[in-house]
Amino acid sequence: MIIEVPKHDRTAEVEILSRDGNHYTMKVDEKIFEIDLVEVSKGIYSLLTDGRSYNVEAIPIDNHKKYTVNTFFQSFDLEIVDAQTRFQRSRNKGLGADAGNVIKVPMPGKVVDVLGKEGDEVKAGQTLVIVSAMKMESEYKSGRDGKIRQILVKAGDTVDSDQVMVILE
Repeated sequence: MIIEVPKHDRTAEVEILSRDGNHYTMKVDEKIFEIDLVEVSKGIYSLLTDGRSYNVEAIPIDNHKKYTVNTFFQSFDLEIVDAQTRFQRSRNKGLGADAGNVIKVPMPGKVVDVLGKEGDEVKAGQTLVIVSAMKMESEYKSGRDGKIRQILVKAGDTVDSDQVMVILE
């Protein structure tokens, strides 16, 4: 199974080569990693690799093939790409796929803060909205450089799953 992780101007390919309990051997692009991965609570993972520890939150979006992933330093989207997904993409080529111009919240929550205003120039990876859900705060970041066209939420708002919070130009 191949997982695609969009990263600014490219997409990293992650492949699980083997699994023995919590121990995974994974290939990221062409580099091999030995990883110990444990789900410590629903959607929260502890990852050990090369003597370093990472905490990762994975929030499912839509049909559980897409996730918003939050780490201490960044947030990004990933998609599990299997044969069915590849087939669907080939059928939909040229039909106006999302260019990353919207920032959605994957689960219900409450907006804690909005960092920016309409017309602001933003950089890829810049935090634009902070949402509290399930007693955790998640940062939602711009997936690309651009300009904020519209902000659809404000601090204190309650948001629903898949609600668009920010639209970029």
